[in-house]
Amino acid sequence: MLQKDQLTNEALKKHFHDNFELAQFAINVARYLIKSGHEVDVPYLLKEIQRNPTLYTPENLALLDKADQEEDADSRPLS
Repeated sequence: MLQKDQLTNEALKKHFHDNFELAQFAINVARYLIKSGHEVDVPYLLKEIQRNPTLYTPENLALLDKADQEEDADSRPLS
């Protein structure tokens, strides 16, 4: 049987109270992905959130961002 493509964000609604919470969450995830060098479009972003809804909690985003900053600091050449 072929898997039906998701044309709406119905699969994401179970993780969020309302569309505003989903939008704010998606914005934060997009900021993180862009800062880490990924190209982001809306379909990719929604699939990524749907695939890993618990990975991108505000706490995890802060930890991922801190780790990226530390990695950037370690990779800078010493003057």
